[in-house]
Amino acid sequence: MRKIVFLSLIAMSVAAVSFAQDAKELAKQQMELNKINKKMLSAKPTKEAKKEAKRLAKEGWVVPAGEKSIELQLTQSLMYGEELMVDEAGAPTKRYIMHTAIATSGTYNAGYAASRTNAMVEVAAILKSEIAAAMQVKIDNDQSSGINALTLDKFNERAKSVVDQCLTNAIPVIRVYRRLSNGNFEVQVRLAFDKKEIAARIKRKMLAEMEKEGDEMNKVVDEVLNSKL
Repeated sequence: MRKIVFLSLIAMSVAAVSFAQDAKELAKQQMELNKINKKMLSAKPTKEAKKEAKRLAKEGWVVPAGEKSIELQLTQSLMYGEELMVDEAGAPTKRYIMHTAIATSGTYNAGYAASRTNAMVEVAAILKSEIAAAMQVKIDNDQSSGINALTLDKFNERAKSVVDQCLTNAIPVIRVYRRLSNGNFEVQVRLAFDKKEIAARIKRKMLAEMEKEGDEMNKVVDEVLNSKL
C-alpha cells in the first residue's frame, strides 16, 4: 500500500512539473507573439508591397469593408514570412507556415469560409504527409527501433488525428476578393500558422495518446516543422 501511494505521489509530482513547464513555455510563446503583433501594428507599407498591391488591383482584387489596405496586408504578410526562430539544434528557421487558398461562392462570407477551410486542409495534408515520410525514413535508418508495420500504421493514424486538432489559431494575413462576371465572389485568403505553437501542441497530444511512440514523435515533428516546411 505504501509503495502504491509513493508511486502515485511520484506520478503527481511529475505531472505537476510537466504542467508547470507547459505553462511556462506557453507564457514565453505569448510574450513572443505579443512582440510580433506590436511590430505589425507599427508597420508601414513597403515598396514591394505597394508594387504587388497595384498588380492585384489591376486584376480586380479589393479588400472587404473595414479591412486593412492591400498594401498593409502584403507588408504584414512579408513580415510574418521573414519572422525567424531558433530550432532545437540552434539553427535559425522561419517561424510561420504561410499558405494561400482561393474559393468561389455566391457571397463573400461563404467564399471566405471556404478559402480559409481549404488553406487549413491543405496545410494539414502537407504536415501529415511529411510526418509520415519522416517517420518512415527514421525506421529505414534505424532497423533496431523495434517499430513494426502495425505500430507505424497506428502512429500515422494518431498523427493524422492530432494534426487536425492542432491546426487552430491560424492568423488571416491577407483577405481580398473580386467579383466575377457571373456575380460570384472569388475570395483569396493567406493564413499564417505558428510552427512553434503547432509543434508543441502536436508533441503534447502525441505523448498523451501514444506513450512509446511519443518519444519518436518529438524528434520527427521537430525535423518536419523546422526543416521541411
